[in-house]
Amino acid sequence: MRMLWRVLLLGVTLALSACGGPPAGDWAAGVPPRNLALMERPITLRVWMAADYVDQAPILDRVEDFEEAYPNIEVELAGHVWQEMAGKVRLAISQGAPPDVAHQHAFAMGARGMAEPVDDLWEQWGTGDQFMPGAIDDVTWQGRKYGVPLDINTLFMIYNKAAFLEGRLALPGPDYTYAQLGADLERLTTPDHGRYGIALSASGWRMYGLLASNGGELLHEENGQVRVSLNDPKVVETLRFFNDLGRRQLGTLPPPQPRQSDHPVALFGARKVALFFTGPSDLVRLKNEAPPEVYAEVGTAPLPLAEPGAPSASALGGGSLFVPKGAEHRVAAFEFMKWAVADKYALRMAKEMGRYPVRSALYEDPFFKSEPLLFPFLEQLKTARPYKLEAYPTANDIWIEVVRELSTPGGDVDVLINAAQKEAQQAVAAEE
Repeated sequence: MRMLWRVLLLGVTLALSACGGPPAGDWAAGVPPRNLALMERPITLRVWMAADYVDQAPILDRVEDFEEAYPNIEVELAGHVWQEMAGKVRLAISQGAPPDVAHQHAFAMGARGMAEPVDDLWEQWGTGDQFMPGAIDDVTWQGRKYGVPLDINTLFMIYNKAAFLEGRLALPGPDYTYAQLGADLERLTTPDHGRYGIALSASGWRMYGLLASNGGELLHEENGQVRVSLNDPKVVETLRFFNDLGRRQLGTLPPPQPRQSDHPVALFGARKVALFFTGPSDLVRLKNEAPPEVYAEVGTAPLPLAEPGAPSASALGGGSLFVPKGAEHRVAAFEFMKWAVADKYALRMAKEMGRYPVRSALYEDPFFKSEPLLFPFLEQLKTARPYKLEAYPTANDIWIEVVRELSTPGGDVDVLINAAQKEAQQAVAAEE
C-alpha cells in the first residue's frame, strides 16, 4: 500500500514538474524550499545515524515529512553506535557501498578522507552566517566544509544540591576551582562509600574538556606543523588529579566499555554519586529516568577553573551529518541534511532529546530562557573548543588508551604519558 501511494504521488509530481509544477518554496513553513530537480526520478537515500538518535520522535517525524515533500525519495534509516560509526563508514567505502548520509564529526571524517566536500552546496544554500561558529568548526577541515552540523554540545557539571548542602559546602559557581573540587569530594564521599563524590569516566572527549578548563591543550600548530602535547604540564596535572581521585576512592571506577555516558547517569539517579561532568542531554535523561525527587535536587555549573578568574574552556561536542566518499546521491543527501537543522526539528530535538541547536537565532526561543539548569551550559558553550585530536585516529586512540589506563588506580602517569607522547607525535606525522 505504501509503495502504491509512492507511485501515485510520484506520477503527480513528475506531471507537475513537466509543466512547471508548484513553486519550490510552497512546502510547509519552517523547512527548506523543495528542490524540484530532485523530484525527477526515484531515489533510495541510505542514512546512518547514531543509535541513540535514530529512534527518537523528532528524527522519525523529520524523515516522514521529508518523504512526504519528496515522494520519489525513500529514506532507509539505520542506527549505529556512535563510537563505531567511523569504522563502519570506512568499511562501507572500501566495499564500494557507502551510505548517502552518516552521523559523526564531519571535520574528522574530512581529515581522514572519508567525506565529500560540500562547499558548493553550502554556497548555493547561502545560510552559513546563521550558524554558531563552533558548529561550523565541527564540519570544517583546512578551510573546506564536509557536512552540515546537526546539534551542539559542551561538557559542563551536573551536581546534587542536597549532597552539597548536607556537607555544608558552597554550591559550585562560575569561579569554582579544581582545588575546591578536590576538597569537596572528600566530604561528598561517605565513609562507607554508599555515595562517591564523583562518577569518573574513561572518555577521551570528556578528559579533553577537563584539561582544557585547567589550561591544557592536546594539539598545537606551529609553522604549519601539528605538534602533539600529551605531556603538556597542565595535561599531566589534570590526568594526575583524576587518577588520584580513583586511587583515594573519591570517585567510582568507570566500566570497561566504549560508551561511557550511561554509567554516571544511572549512578547519579540512584544518589550513588554527588556530581559528574557531561553534556546537557543528560538533563533530559535524568528528568525522564531518575525519580522526581532526585531531579528536584539537580544543580548545574560550568567546569572548574585552574584558579579564580582563569580563562574558561571546555570541549565542544555535538555532531554533524556528512556525505561519505563515493556516495551515490550527494545532492539529495545535502537536501536531507538541510532539513535536519530546520527550526521545527531543531527545537524539538532540544526540548525532547536535550540536543541543542546549531543556529544562533533559535536561542531566542522562550524555552532557553525559562530553564535555569541550562544557563551554565549556554555560558560554557561560549568558550568551548573542538576536540581536534579526533582528526588523527591513531593518535586519538593512543590518547583514549591513556585516559582508560589512568581512570583506574595505579599506573605511573609520567611513564605512561611520555611513551604515549612519542607514539602520538609519530602517528600525527604519518597521518598528515
